[in-house]
Amino acid sequence: MNRWNVVNAVLFQVAWFACVLGGARGNALWGLAAVSLLLTHSALLGNIRRDLLLAGGAAAVGFVVDTVWIRSGVLNYGGAAVAPVWIVLLWVAVGLTLNHCLSMFKARPWLGGLLAGLGAPLSYLGGERLGAVSIDEPMQLLWISPVWLLLFAVAFTLARHSALSYPPLPRSPRRDTGL
Repeated sequence: MNRWNVVNAVLFQVAWFACVLGGARGNALWGLAAVSLLLTHSALLGNIRRDLLLAGGAAAVGFVVDTVWIRSGVLNYGGAAVAPVWIVLLWVAVGLTLNHCLSMFKARPWLGGLLAGLGAPLSYLGGERLGAVSIDEPMQLLWISPVWLLLFAVAFTLARHSALSYPPLPRSPRRDTGL
């Protein structure tokens, strides 16, 4: 893993905690600030077009999926009828990792999906522990795993194809100033 992928992974962890802790306190601005750092990282690497495509798709899918979990009683975000802003920002952050620290799974999307599916309940349980979400029946989290497996397998496949369709923007050549 190169150093920029490590930076992306660290920024994602910051975003996860900012979104979840902000969500627990009713303040999505924490997550917005952290996701802005991930967007800046992407822009500096020249990947903004394809990363925005994946992040936007992740936001839309995450909004729908978490709203379904709310409506079906699997998750409770403080009585919200639809997925709150902070969880959608967290999905945006996930989308901004697909071409970076999680890019190794583009070659093996089903492996990435499997690992995401196995980790999904832990992520939601961590969010519950920090006060951002309530899970009345922890066994219902088992429904989340196969959905995440499928979603992430598709996401890694799309990330692989977006890398082919949208190459990074060219960088301006560095000039030697002689200093």
